[in-house]
Amino acid sequence: QGLSGMLVQQASQQHRCAPKQQQQQQQQWPRCLLHRCPLQPLQSCSHKQQQQNYKLLQPLAALDQNNMQQQQFKDLEIAVPEDQRPINELATLKQAWLYSWAILPLGDYVKRLVLIFGFFFLFIGAPIADQTFDMSQTPLEFVLSAGIGSSLVVAVAMVRIYLGWSYVGDRLLSAAVPYEETGWYDGQTFVKPPEVLTRDRLLATYEVRPTLAKLRSTLLGMGGILLVTAVLLFGLIRAGTDEDGVYGRGARPVPRQVTAGGPCG
Repeated sequence: QGLSGMLVQQASQQHRCAPKQQQQQQQQWPRCLLHRCPLQPLQSCSHKQQQQNYKLLQPLAALDQNNMQQQQFKDLEIAVPEDQRPINELATLKQAWLYSWAILPLGDYVKRLVLIFGFFFLFIGAPIADQTFDMSQTPLEFVLSAGIGSSLVVAVAMVRIYLGWSYVGDRLLSAAVPYEETGWYDGQTFVKPPEVLTRDRLLATYEVRPTLAKLRSTLLGMGGILLVTAVLLFGLIRAGTDEDGVYGRGARPVPRQVTAGGPCG
């Protein structure tokens, strides 16, 4: 019994020590930064486990390389304040409420334009047009007049968006950009290193130029619509003007009759 008892006790101690040794070994393994799980060394892993470890390490390696590149660019542009660097100005432009409309998908982009047009048509254009044109008698002139005013507001907003994107695009394409250290009185010029210039021109070519092309198409389309609407409204006003040159609410519905004794109503 003594010998058998000693063998059983030794076996139980080895059984209890095995998990502890395994835990100590796992604590020495590197851990995944995403899931904090231990990554087994390649020598002790099966082929499937090696593939899983590689999949976990691959995005981390790409992320680490990207962070290193960003840090290198920051070191090259350290003389320029962060908010005046063209790449940061582009990021700010994308996050701004109005300027970000330019990078929306085409459906959302058109929806925003229609919404802003409808808002100004209902609450600004229509009340102003009602002062000149009676909707019950001259509905076409009323709609055209309110539409012209609302379209002008949308066009002004699009011009503002275009100017903002054009300004950032010019700074990305330029080999030297002006900046202010603390205020307007101490302006400096930063000459971009080749690495920064290449990166900025790629961004300008593949992100800013397509956006500017979309904005130009929008402005040209709105300009054509405004021109046609204005010509049509002008023709209707000329056709409906009375003999005194008055049109609208103050115009006479029937021309005056002129007799030998003078004009009569």
